[in-house]
Amino acid sequence: MFSVVASHNVRVMNTTFVARDIRVSFNGTEVVHGANLSASPGRITVLLGPNGAGKSTTLRAALGLINSEGSKDIHGTIGLLLDDGGLVPSLTGRQHLLSMAKLYGVDKQRVQEVLDLVDMAHSCDRRIKTYSLGMKRRVALAGAMLQNPDIVILDEPSSGLDPDGIRWFGQLMRSEADRGKAIIMATHHLAEAAAIADDVVIIARGETIFNGALSSIDDLESTYFTLTSKG
Repeated sequence: MFSVVASHNVRVMNTTFVARDIRVSFNGTEVVHGANLSASPGRITVLLGPNGAGKSTTLRAALGLINSEGSKDIHGTIGLLLDDGGLVPSLTGRQHLLSMAKLYGVDKQRVQEVLDLVDMAHSCDRRIKTYSLGMKRRVALAGAMLQNPDIVILDEPSSGLDPDGIRWFGQLMRSEADRGKAIIMATHHLAEAAAIADDVVIIARGETIFNGALSSIDDLESTYFTLTSKG
């Protein structure tokens, strides 16, 4: 059962995100084959795989956003960054976040807090259509953090960020994990995964081919290419 319990300002001590044996079929063809995905408070789980491996589909299935088989046990508020974050080009960054705050019942003060968090306070009154891709990702990330969620789920969150931005993002996620959040992010960048992950789930061709602590792997790059090249 998919359940979300908690208000935006209360940290849930028994935060849980466990999805087991997730299977997804499109037009009668199974594209995700028994994926397992979990996250724990204070840890960053990276879903790693090449483009087209099934990472995004697995995330959406685990969240109940698309039809799937398998079990899901989720407790805690969830912050999502999927696709473009639902940004409206004609709005300013601040207007976008204020509309989200109104929808979620979040105090307006939190909007300024997340703008500061993602270093967008200086550009928040420009229209989103004038933003670079990296700036758009920062505003979308601010939206994901707006409710101060227990669980943060991010699909290719560093897309469009420059090297300094990627480093900043990794530091931010580590800080949020240290505050007790459970973080799941999908990426196809090995270096990013190696720099940020506590736990790694490697997926290829819709199959989970590794699921464990990063510390259990001597060489992530070698392990990744060995596993993903099979079959």
